[in-house]
Amino acid sequence: MAIWLTKDSLIALDPDMRAFTLVGAFLGYFALLERGVDAALGEVLEVNSIRGAIVARNMSFDDKIKTLRTLVDRFVTDKTQAKNFDELAKRARNFGATRNVVAHTPFRRSSKSDGVEFFPLSASSTLEYPEMDWPIDEFLRQIDAITETDNALRSLESRMSLQRVAHALLRGPGPKGAFGGLFGLGELLSKE
Repeated sequence: MAIWLTKDSLIALDPDMRAFTLVGAFLGYFALLERGVDAALGEVLEVNSIRGAIVARNMSFDDKIKTLRTLVDRFVTDKTQAKNFDELAKRARNFGATRNVVAHTPFRRSSKSDGVEFFPLSASSTLEYPEMDWPIDEFLRQIDAITETDNALRSLESRMSLQRVAHALLRGPGPKGAFGGLFGLGELLSKE
């Protein structure tokens, strides 16, 4: 969590400014999570930053999560790691649903808590106005959970790199290679 984003520093703000600060902080940390999902997609697809940015830019967050889950299932060889990443991706997807409510719902400072009152509207089959009031502690809890998930998803990059090295060592230079996997790795690296 950012050093300025403490309960004490937030309580010191004017309640209207606090409401906008809390919503902005939530959306900002979610944006970092989405950037981490973009990076994970690029890593699994083995596309550089520009190509990865283009691919990710043209996908909804939900589509990014579905794609990442499928790619990890298919291309991460350690099935325990793949399962852990799948759980992280599901958590990220839930944050996406929450982000949509926060981003697309009118809000104001709360008259009931030290946080924000939202005015969501549900019209799936019946018209409902669910009550939604987040105190500061709920925002901080959500931001911490988003940050934790983001950091864990970003570790996919280092794991994929290690997996690629392991595959290169196992493959070796091919059927005519007499030097084994290590020299094959050097051969593969020299081609890049």
